[in-house]
Amino acid sequence: MALFRLVVYLLLQLLLFLFVAGSKDMLGGWIQADSAMGTLLALFFLWPISAVTLCGFEIKYFCTGARKPQIKRALLTVLALLVLSEALAIDIYLLTQVRM
Repeated sequence: MALFRLVVYLLLQLLLFLFVAGSKDMLGGWIQADSAMGTLLALFFLWPISAVTLCGFEIKYFCTGARKPQIKRALLTVLALLVLSEALAIDIYLLTQVRM
């Protein structure tokens, strides 16, 4: 479970890095390739799905009474909800940046 949490938290950092570095042309033209758009789209959809999954797991562990102190379980659940809201906010922001 700790590895899954780490992967979910790092997905956000990767998505933000690619978005900011691509908009400032710090990737040396990589953002203009087809693979760049595919990577951003994959992260765009993968990040909220993984955040919802993490939120579901944390709520399940909170309700079933895993062998952790009550405060730690509540903190992890609140953190998962915060990550989910952050994922949705970043996706909405990225959608506002799309120009067709």
